[in-house]
Amino acid sequence: MRNPVGMLGSAVVLSLVACTGPELTGRQPLNTEPVTDSGPEVCSLLPRQAIAQLTARAEGNLTSVGDITADSGQCEVLVSEDSVRQPVTSLRIDAGQVGMITRLNTVMEIAEERAARAPLGNPLRTGTDHSPAISLAITCGNRPVHIGIGITGYDVRRKSIDQDLADLSGIVAAKYGDRLGCRAEVAPPLPEVPRGAVRMMAGDGGPNVPSGPAPGPSTSIGHVEALTTAQDGSVYFVGRKYPTDVNPRNADEDAGRWGDTLRILRVRTDGVVEVAWDPNLAPFSTDNDPVPGDLSEKLRLQGRDTLGSVSGIVLHQDQAWLLPSHSASRPGDDRLSRPVRIVQLTGGRAVDLRAIKAPVEADTTRIKDQNGLVVPGGIDSWNTARFGALTFDGDTPVLLDVLQARVWRIDALRDGKVLEATVLRLGTEIASGAGAAGLASGRFAVSTRQSGLAILDSRGRVLLSTPVINAEIDGIGPSPLDLGRRQVAAAGDDVIVHAVASQVAAPAVVRVDGQTGTTRTIQVSGYPGPRDPASDVRTTRFARSFGTAANATTLFATGWPVSALGAVGQNVLIAPYGTRIFYELVPRR
Repeated sequence: MRNPVGMLGSAVVLSLVACTGPELTGRQPLNTEPVTDSGPEVCSLLPRQAIAQLTARAEGNLTSVGDITADSGQCEVLVSEDSVRQPVTSLRIDAGQVGMITRLNTVMEIAEERAARAPLGNPLRTGTDHSPAISLAITCGNRPVHIGIGITGYDVRRKSIDQDLADLSGIVAAKYGDRLGCRAEVAPPLPEVPRGAVRMMAGDGGPNVPSGPAPGPSTSIGHVEALTTAQDGSVYFVGRKYPTDVNPRNADEDAGRWGDTLRILRVRTDGVVEVAWDPNLAPFSTDNDPVPGDLSEKLRLQGRDTLGSVSGIVLHQDQAWLLPSHSASRPGDDRLSRPVRIVQLTGGRAVDLRAIKAPVEADTTRIKDQNGLVVPGGIDSWNTARFGALTFDGDTPVLLDVLQARVWRIDALRDGKVLEATVLRLGTEIASGAGAAGLASGRFAVSTRQSGLAILDSRGRVLLSTPVINAEIDGIGPSPLDLGRRQVAAAGDDVIVHAVASQVAAPAVVRVDGQTGTTRTIQVSGYPGPRDPASDVRTTRFARSFGTAANATTLFATGWPVSALGAVGQNVLIAPYGTRIFYELVPRR
């Protein structure tokens, strides 16, 4: 594809003149006669002789087909030669939202191709020299109109492709205005409004994770499986050492033993990365005085031998609680659920939160319902639960079971053993494999089956329901997010949502007020800039540097799925899959 920078600057003037004054002429004048005097009305906007000139075809062999409605029209010009009919030109005119969405998608693609760092001109050229296309935005009677023209088999011997396309689009725009009785004017270039800055917080793409208790700078953090933030602003995260040939999105049970692969790391406020918990140095409790009814040998397993990935980390006082991942392919009723792990950060001792199944008559765990009555089969329900989020109501741990749509309140526990728990059903339906996050004050955020977001209290009651989460997309306005690709994380009392807009292929990071449901769009996409000469990595309009191991432009512009999401104050933390880096998004103030 040729670089269209030179064309964009001049084509705006050319097309504007074409829309408001005499029709332009190129080296070979483009005649304004329609392709045919009969047939679809929209086809009459295309000049017959011009199409013949641009494609080196005989005028008499051109025919057209198409249709027109109130807001959009399409035309295809065909040429008949040697008993074969083939298309040579296409025209599409949209008045309203559809055309604007199409144009924005085109702009994002062009911006990536030409390393745009300034507003993109009008019109925009795409395609190849042999099959070029042009996109022109005009206003006609204060109504936005999008004109798209494609040429198949352009005669490159003319050597005036940019001017030809500008002239052709200008003629069509002027004739469109005449037909509708309005003044056609070229719309301004699409704006590129920075929504904030992005900086690399930790990692350089290396596969390893630090070992041992000694603090110090680290440039390698491995794959980030989960992250959270302490009150002092430091970030705790689960770093994982995966071989380069392992896809972390599918690793799960093949991830290797924790002692070989996993650490809890901390990024201090001064930027230093240190090990907060190493399962090799802090084995599980042996619990020589087990709770009656327990199977004490279960407690003698060392933490370093554990398998499986981590989906969440939650801090409470001096403890880090690790939530296990559960693959969608895992059976839901014939395997024990992976336990939630509780790590004492001071001293490193760890236990599993458990209701271990001894003989039924001997087990000491008491699971009751909201009325205080014992729940039949409560132990089985616990063992098959899939915990998607954790929060604390005061000092009471509260777990959200996203498989069975239940809330578990752990009313009493000893050394990880659940002594008393209350299980309650949710007051709303949630999506299968719903995204969930534990908020402050014992609340949850969870996606619903209607693709909305619900805020629940610690007993599963709905406090707030938001049917649609919108992002403010540049050039389009509010657009619903496609929650099918969302990530949900807690930001204190608020919720962070990372998703792709449903109307435009643009990713967005949105902050949702957990009290009112109002949203604030933090970041949308990011057009690429020049390559860093030292690293050969493109930067974007959002940032000054990204390190050497990830093309952050591509990650943020394409909605790359994230493995971990969180917040520090008003800033958003995001760790894309496969990068072994996580970034901090600083919103525009």
